[in-house]
Amino acid sequence: MDINVELLGLARELAGTKSCAIRLEDGATFRDLISSLAMRFPSFVGPIIDGSSGELTPAFMLNVNGRTVVNDLNTQVVDGQRVLLMFAEAGG
Repeated sequence: MDINVELLGLARELAGTKSCAIRLEDGATFRDLISSLAMRFPSFVGPIIDGSSGELTPAFMLNVNGRTVVNDLNTQVVDGQRVLLMFAEAGG
C-alpha cells in the first residue's frame, strides 16, 4: 500500500522535501511507517525518531488526513492515507 507523508517543520528541513510516498505491506502499522521513515531519512533518528525505541520523540506526532492524531502506533495504516509528520505544539 502507498502512504503519502507530508513533512512539516524540522522534518521537512532535515529531509529536504515537503512530502514523500512510502510503500508498506498490507497490515502495516504506524510503527512500521515510522521505521520506514527512519530508513529513508536517517537524519530523523535522534531529533524526530528515538533510535532506541523506534518511536517519535515527544516533540513530534503523526496526524491522519489533517483530522486525527495517531495515539496508538500499533494501529494499521490504510492504503491512500495522507499522514502529516509534525511538531506537537503545546498550547493552552
